Amino acid sequence: MQELWWTAALTTGLVGSLHCVGMCGPLAMALPIGRLPHSQRKLAIGLYHMARIIAYSGLGLFVGTIGQGLLLAGLQRPVSIGAGIFLLLWMVLKRGRLSGLSTINRASRWITQPMARFLQRPTFSAFAGLGFLNGLLPCGYISVALTGAIATGQADTGAMYMGLFGLGTVPALLTVRSLPNLFPMALRQKFALFTPLFTIAVALFLLIRGVYMPTTTDKTGQEIPVCHGATVEATR
Repeated sequence: MQELWWTAALTTGLVGSLHCVGMCGPLAMALPIGRLPHSQRKLAIGLYHMARIIAYSGLGLFVGTIGQGLLLAGLQRPVSIGAGIFLLLWMVLKRGRLSGLSTINRASRWITQPMARFLQRPTFSAFAGLGFLNGLLPCGYISVALTGAIATGQADTGAMYMGLFGLGTVPALLTVRSLPNLFPMALRQKFALFTPLFTIAVALFLLIRGVYMPTTTDKTGQEIPVCHGATVEATR
């Protein structure tokens, strides 16, 4: 089962790459790379993306911890089903638009204002700060990924899930800076038609997992979900 989680996380990042290009691409283009010596530019870009992935992993650790608590409370199955229903409802109510899952407004100023200051400072710490804060910005595809992370039911698995999601977004964000003509607006608009289908596929995966989650029983006869393909022996 873990292999499915890793595949889903990485694929969510890859499929959401063009969505990230539209939202995070301008920031990637605005990074003050040109103000650094050539010998430092690759390291600065690496720090930016590494910090962004760390932020995603931190979010995954947080929601994964919540999911683990729900698992211990015997609620992992309804959580997985509820997460799938949540994604399906958003796709129906928003007609496939993920923008409704984003809430970049006044509440996000505590993120955007420090980012504006970091953009004026071409230092390694500024690039790391920009990446970390960028990972905390509200985003539709991050919401989709977090829905999967909480359904893992494990803190470490949730962190790994979000880390792989972030890793999946890196290729497009690297390419949009070096070869921006590869991502014209027309291509992004066409690809955006496919992303709701993938979100629906993730929702169905969560629903099927919740409905058909294997269980065992403890000594009191209560069902215990068996997650990630692990085997649990019932106490007799």
